[in-house]
Amino acid sequence: FEIWNLRLQNWYYVGVPSQELWSHIEAYLDYATVLPGLFLVYRLLCRMNIPREVKSRLALGNRVRKAFPLIGVVMLALPLAYPDYFFPLVWGAFIFLLEPVCAKWGGRSLLKDAENGEWTTVVRLLLAGIFCGGYWELCNYWSLAKWVYTVPLFSEGKLFEMPYLGFLGFPPFCAECFVMINAVYLLRGGRHWNPGVPESLKVTSRRCKIVYLVMMVLGLLLSEWSYTKLKVHTVDSRAESIQQILADISPVEASALSKKGWCYPKEILQNWNEAKTVTRQPFRDRIRQRLELVSLVNMGSINAHLLERAGIHSLQDLRKQKPDDLFPKLVRTNQTFRLRKTPLVKRRILGWISAAKRESAFY
Repeated sequence: FEIWNLRLQNWYYVGVPSQELWSHIEAYLDYATVLPGLFLVYRLLCRMNIPREVKSRLALGNRVRKAFPLIGVVMLALPLAYPDYFFPLVWGAFIFLLEPVCAKWGGRSLLKDAENGEWTTVVRLLLAGIFCGGYWELCNYWSLAKWVYTVPLFSEGKLFEMPYLGFLGFPPFCAECFVMINAVYLLRGGRHWNPGVPESLKVTSRRCKIVYLVMMVLGLLLSEWSYTKLKVHTVDSRAESIQQILADISPVEASALSKKGWCYPKEILQNWNEAKTVTRQPFRDRIRQRLELVSLVNMGSINAHLLERAGIHSLQDLRKQKPDDLFPKLVRTNQTFRLRKTPLVKRRILGWISAAKRESAFY
């Protein structure tokens, strides 16, 4: 999904740790929590028998089932060709691609469940997806290192950092992960984390093991490649010290604020009355304005410098801007001063303006 996002540009990361090794390790740890989190909630719903039973008859003809892989390919291809219009299709494409594989080779299959009128598992997966998605977004909103969404069409109006309609992507994402992991478990000879899954498969165990090992190696190589691309195209700012943020304004003031034990811009802003006692009058306004810009969606000092070079020195100035006017202005400014190494993205500029107008987690 991170690889697809290189084309979609639906989210980006800010406040990423500046230590390269730790940032690398943290990325693996963060992504490693996704599947366990989803399936832990799913298993909890199973344990609590919520919902108790969902029955409905769904009969799919052979033509429809045979069309599933083609539908999956189209759902993956359209977002690449027209990302502004078909980006939601990514969050479900692998269901169509891999469900026929699971059904054919005797693995755990939601398609077989549906054909038998059993929808309980699907509903539990959808519930687990929306629960985990809501929890992730809640934690992300107050995090220093976070992701920010820049989806087209319905980016106005957010709960935390997620557009309201964006929450609809979490339920199919959970079902998609379930299908993907079921397909992987086919290569493990039927060994599965979910009790009750049949272990007798229609493929030879030796071939499965070879393919499984090859997939592990390719997966690691692909992960490393995607991480290098993510650092360049998806990470927009890194964590900085107060000295780094305020170095061009006054190193003396920066040192004084750091000695108070404040490490982050928001800490200083929340204790501004006390901060004024250790800063000199000529620098106070500039320091406050810089800290407000830097802490806005954790954009970082480079982006704050860029805005200042373009004549935008405060949140009040930013609120008055229009994306169609500000974006080319910032592009020209960056071409002159070479502050950013990566190209500006217009939807991120729109996100800055919207965030400057924002007053709470809801808007």
